[in-house]
Amino acid sequence: MKLIVLVLAVSCMASFGTAETAPKYGVKPSPYKPSAPAPPAPGGSDIDKCGCHQIVAKLKKVESNLLKLILNLRNKYGAIASELLDMKKQVKGVTWYVGQTASTGESINDQLSLASANLAQIMYSIRELTINQQSLVTKTFLTESILDLEGRQGESGGGTPPQPEGDIIYTSCDDPRITETGTYLVQDSFDVPTKLICVLEFGPGAYTVIQNRQDGSTDFYRGYNDYKAGFGEFDGGDYWLGLDRIHNITASGDYELFVLLEDFEKNVSYARYDSFSIGSGSDFYPILKLEGFSGPAGDSFGVVGGVLFSTYDLDLDNSEINCAVNNRGGWWYTECGDSNLNGLYLKGLTGGTTGMSWSTFRGPNYSLKKSRMMVKRKVPLEPPTTLPPVTDAPATESPTTLPPDTTTTPSDSTEPSTVVFKRKL
Repeated sequence: MKLIVLVLAVSCMASFGTAETAPKYGVKPSPYKPSAPAPPAPGGSDIDKCGCHQIVAKLKKVESNLLKLILNLRNKYGAIASELLDMKKQVKGVTWYVGQTASTGESINDQLSLASANLAQIMYSIRELTINQQSLVTKTFLTESILDLEGRQGESGGGTPPQPEGDIIYTSCDDPRITETGTYLVQDSFDVPTKLICVLEFGPGAYTVIQNRQDGSTDFYRGYNDYKAGFGEFDGGDYWLGLDRIHNITASGDYELFVLLEDFEKNVSYARYDSFSIGSGSDFYPILKLEGFSGPAGDSFGVVGGVLFSTYDLDLDNSEINCAVNNRGGWWYTECGDSNLNGLYLKGLTGGTTGMSWSTFRGPNYSLKKSRMMVKRKVPLEPPTTLPPVTDAPATESPTTLPPDTTTTPSDSTEPSTVVFKRKL
């Protein structure tokens, strides 16, 4: 800074010197040149002698201002340097936190992976527990075992207890001794003989009824074990045959499925599937075959291959919600599905999907009056053109026929069949 001031002073002095010596070299002085300052007093300083004391004073003022400016800049520089230092510290802190966050994220990912593995193990354990639970001794099994034990004790006593009259055990619903629709005690492919409904109206061959609903006398909103073992009034009333028995039947050969439906306006319709079978309990009874649909009731089963059977206490459906709870039933649900034949018995049009419904027949909000699911060993068969009511009807009662718009092909026979259930005693 002092160097700058010195240079400016020398420049000014040189300019004044040039101005004073110019006339000596023939330069004409300007007519507007101000009068020369008064000669310095004798004994004055060199600055007073040269007449540049005013310039020096201004230069000193400029120097003072420059010093103040430099001082302000230095102060601002110090403040900025301090802020930069603080920012550097903050950046280091943020970097440290970022490092910690990355480390924490990796730790969380590791924990999530471990949790996923543990969850998979838990799900596997739950499945094993469910299978083990299903294999536990049930009340029905105990009752049958006690009766069997009592029979053996009677045999050891030297005599066989007489067989109750009418308890004839038939090989299956195809037994030639069965000549009309009714309730029979059949062995079929079951562990023990079971009483069920055999239907012979749609020959050739006989249908085995695996689900029968006609008056709502049996509650179908049940747990998994009930659906596995079967429940209801097997002697011609409302019942579910049981997933184990249905599997045993369909695994013993090629079977078709016939679904017979009736609403409260006495409209009767049906849906038929050429091939039907379900898996075993170890796989949670998946639909293995459901092919070859026909019938005026429409296909409300849809694509259900591989779908597991689901109940309110064992949610195995393909939906994010528990369809068994939402629809109040037990079924092979796909996204809660278009069929709910094991739903509540609500008698007609309802405000939801909890009723016994077949969506393509009367819609998802209509609870049907009667439903019957039947299986039969596959034989060539044309679907019937007229259908009887699902349940008991006196022999003198006029049969119910399908409306004209629900029949498939005309038949040579003009007389419809009548389903008459007779109990074999």
